[in-house]
Amino acid sequence: MQILSRVTLTFGVIILIAAALLLGKDVIDINQLHAVANANRSTNFPSPLNTVLITAVLTAVGGFLTGLGLGMPKRLPRTPNPH
Repeated sequence: MQILSRVTLTFGVIILIAAALLLGKDVIDINQLHAVANANRSTNFPSPLNTVLITAVLTAVGGFLTGLGLGMPKRLPRTPNPH
């Protein structure tokens, strides 16, 4: 159970880091779209909606896995052997 706990915790932290990086990219994309809208130009900038939704899902999954990894018992309780 200790290995599963560490693996789950590791995946959760990796997913949270990926979500934070995507969120930073989304902020840049949204700022670019805002600047284009204010300039009254019609250029083709991709919509960041899909990336924002992926970021939200990754954050939820990463938070769940991190909490699951932290909440798992570190060691299995030993059962006494009857003699």
